[in-house]
Formats: sequence, C-alpha cells, structure tokens
Amino acid sequence: MPERPELDHQRGLLEALLVGAQIAGVEVQDPVVVRHMVEGAASAALVGQVVRTVRRRAHLLLFDLEGPAACTLLAVHPMLAGRFSTHAPGTRRTRDCCVELQISGLGLLRYRDDERMGKVYLAAAAQEAQVPGLAHVGMDVLGPDFTPAALAALCARRRDQVKNLLLDKAALDALGNAYADEALFAAGLHPKRRCNSLSAAELAALHAGIVSTLAGARDEVARRQPPLDAKLRDFLVVRNRKGAPCTRCGAPIRVCGVNGHDAFFCAICQPDTAGTSRIPWARPPAP
Repeated sequence: MPERPELDHQRGLLEALLVGAQIAGVEVQDPVVVRHMVEGAASAALVGQVVRTVRRRAHLLLFDLEGPAACTLLAVHPMLAGRFSTHAPGTRRTRDCCVELQISGLGLLRYRDDERMGKVYLAAAAQEAQVPGLAHVGMDVLGPDFTPAALAALCARRRDQVKNLLLDKAALDALGNAYADEALFAAGLHPKRRCNSLSAAELAALHAGIVSTLAGARDEVARRQPPLDAKLRDFLVVRNRKGAPCTRCGAPIRVCGVNGHDAFFCAICQPDTAGTSRIPWARPPAP
C-alpha cells in the first residue's frame, strides 16, 4: 500500500496540479469503491467544484473542494493497491480505472485500483471525522509534539506488541507495514516486544528510529521524484527481503506474525531479549 513517504510526495504533486482547478466531469467505472456521504450521484456532487487544498491525514489523501455542490471533501484511502495517474483527454481507460475526474484545462485524473480495496468518499467538510480512519488520528511522528517523552507516555499505557503500536493510526500518524519494519530495525527492537517493557534507552532508540526512517524515506522519495503512480521502495533494508542477508550483520532476514501482520526483521540485530516468542529466532532457519 502507499505509505506516508509516497503519500506526502503524491500530495505535493497533486497540489501543484490541482489547486485552483475545476472538476468538469466525473466517470465512475466501478461504483464499489465510491462511498456517498452526501446525497446525489458523483457527477452532481463533484462537477463544478474547485480544488482548494490537498492534504494527507493518516493514510488518506483529502481534497478540499469549493463550489455549488454539497460535496466539499473528496477523501481517498488507497489501501493495498490504489494509485493516481494523469492522462491526456481521450486516453483509453485501463481495466483498473475506478474513478476518472475531468479537470478543466488540464486533462484527466484517474484513481486506479486493480484490487478494488481502496475507497473514495464523497462528503461534506463537516463530515471529515465520519470518514473511516479519520475519527481519531494520532501524533504526527514528524511533528514537534512527537518527542521521546510523548512516545514513552504512550508506550507506558499499552501492553501490546510494539509493531502493533506503530500500525495504530489513532496513536501515531502514520506508519504502515513497510516503514514499521524499517523503524524497528533502525531501533534494534524485535517486533514482538511489549510496549510497556521497553527501557528508557530502548524508547529513545525507537523514537529516533521512527523519525529517521520516515524522514529519510521522505527525503529519498523527494530526491528521486518518482511519477505520481509509482511506489518507490528499493531502498528499504528489511521489508520483503526474507532470506536476504542483513545489511548490518549478514544474517538472513526473518519473518514473523504480529496481530495478523507479517513483520520482517533481523534476529541478530533485533534480538528477542524479552523472550516474547517461543521460537528461537537467533538459530539459523531450516534450509
């Protein structure tokens, strides 16, 4: 799924493209992805609206609209496979196209999703908190309020596993599977460690790992400027690298399950010092 570094980059591209532009037409190719929180068809809700801002909250992109229609918020949660792309007028739609916006003077903006897991919400600005995933959004991990002390206070109240905390958007804004794994590797913490078992030194390492991982990824994506519909992950060091040598110690990257999610880690650099798992991760995997 697109995670924060990709979404921040996409937000900037979409802001530069769309702010001040008017929606001239709408085509919904797959109604299953559209959620109407205001009355009327998508065309009635969107045509004539002007894009005023483009924002990111958690793992959603929010388009603030202004105009004659009741829909003043277009919220898109890409989920696993959603992405945006721009096209010249008349370009043939691909099968993964779910929603197409015709932008006056600019061409076409398409939301594409071959898994049909993502959602496009048509809402009023006052309904933002009712959009799934936006009722409670946690501390911005790249903002000034996310301090080591704030993270320590959060962890002290939780008994769950640390990767579960990192994925909780109501607690932290925002990591997904990939960058949670990368942050834990940077911190040297096993993904199954209990939050309230972390020492002061481990909490400081976790805070530094979260910030350095997301800030570094944001800067790398910005430096390389991938296209709007691209997902840039070739610089990650543990995620989806099962069996590959750890970049620090050379041990094979392992995978475990955490609350229904997979977690990639190095059993040597991220030892299970608290004995949270019955599996002897430090032992080499069976061939």
